[in-house]
Amino acid sequence: MLAEISGRDEKGQALSGYKLLKADGSTSCGCWIYCGSFADGVNQTARKRPHWEQSASALEWGWAWPANRRLLYSRASADPDGKPWSERKRLVWWDPQEQRWTGTDTPDFDEEKRPDYVPPDDATGPDAIRGDHPFIMQGDGLGWVYVPQGLVDGPLPTHYEPHESPFENPLYRQRANPRRQQNKDLREDPYNPVANEPGSELYPFVATTYRLTEHHTAGGMSRFIPYLAELQPQMFVEVHPDLARERGLEHGGWATITTARSAIEARVMVTERMRPVTVGGKVHHQVGLPYHWGQRGLTTGGAANDLAHMALDPNVHIQEVKAFTCDIRPGRRPRGPRLPQFVAELRERARR
Repeated sequence: MLAEISGRDEKGQALSGYKLLKADGSTSCGCWIYCGSFADGVNQTARKRPHWEQSASALEWGWAWPANRRLLYSRASADPDGKPWSERKRLVWWDPQEQRWTGTDTPDFDEEKRPDYVPPDDATGPDAIRGDHPFIMQGDGLGWVYVPQGLVDGPLPTHYEPHESPFENPLYRQRANPRRQQNKDLREDPYNPVANEPGSELYPFVATTYRLTEHHTAGGMSRFIPYLAELQPQMFVEVHPDLARERGLEHGGWATITTARSAIEARVMVTERMRPVTVGGKVHHQVGLPYHWGQRGLTTGGAANDLAHMALDPNVHIQEVKAFTCDIRPGRRPRGPRLPQFVAELRERARR
């Protein structure tokens, strides 16, 4: 399958890189960024040459897309004339004898474009990028300090806390992004009190969601495949040993995770991976939730998305599922009509 994705020419020979792809149908490729991952008919992604036998760029340890480049915009490691800014840390440079870019990494630049190249006025696409402008994914070839157009919360990048966060924002008066999309009046999607608001102590932990290696995308397909369901047989929640002791959670036992929206249950996995953070002199614990389970399939379980809210990024309109607040306690969640009642009771306590 990797060979098919990597690509072949009209003779069935493996392609060495995406620049060999043609629009006339004579080549095939599953995805251009992986073209060359099976160059020379060899699985380049399976290479394991140790670091002491190669350069620091480690071009022969696995394979990185595209073109096995390990550092994007590597042309910026050389000065406008193509010479390394630092001989000690040189990465790519212009070789005047060979008339091409070379180095310890695969140059992220047109390898035959001279440093003194100046495009003609009618140049378009990559030909319009100067030889001393390294940021080839930008139309002008330059690195941007700010975004001149496109972002509704630009032009400068900045830090905001998530909509639900136990922290204030030390940088700005606005704790969270003032342009975020909110459902303030939607009864089905209430928000937890946050930071120093009254009731925030009832949702003291930070929940984060993630994918599992054994499950594809959101898990809907994986839960119906027997060997994948066997690899990940049940919904679980990851907690640090300190949080487990604080809340009386037992490894392999049940826990109920609650927000203002809903409550789900999961098996407890006590692990050092879910490390707490110390902010403002106070320890804050994280609760890890894979979001691959639901009510259908060979393996079922609580859906992490039931806990999340719908405060959306203002540009791409994606909800915040990587960070929101929650509570966790030992035992299984209530069943039937008791579940929404239980969630509502906790929500009302937070509002008092």
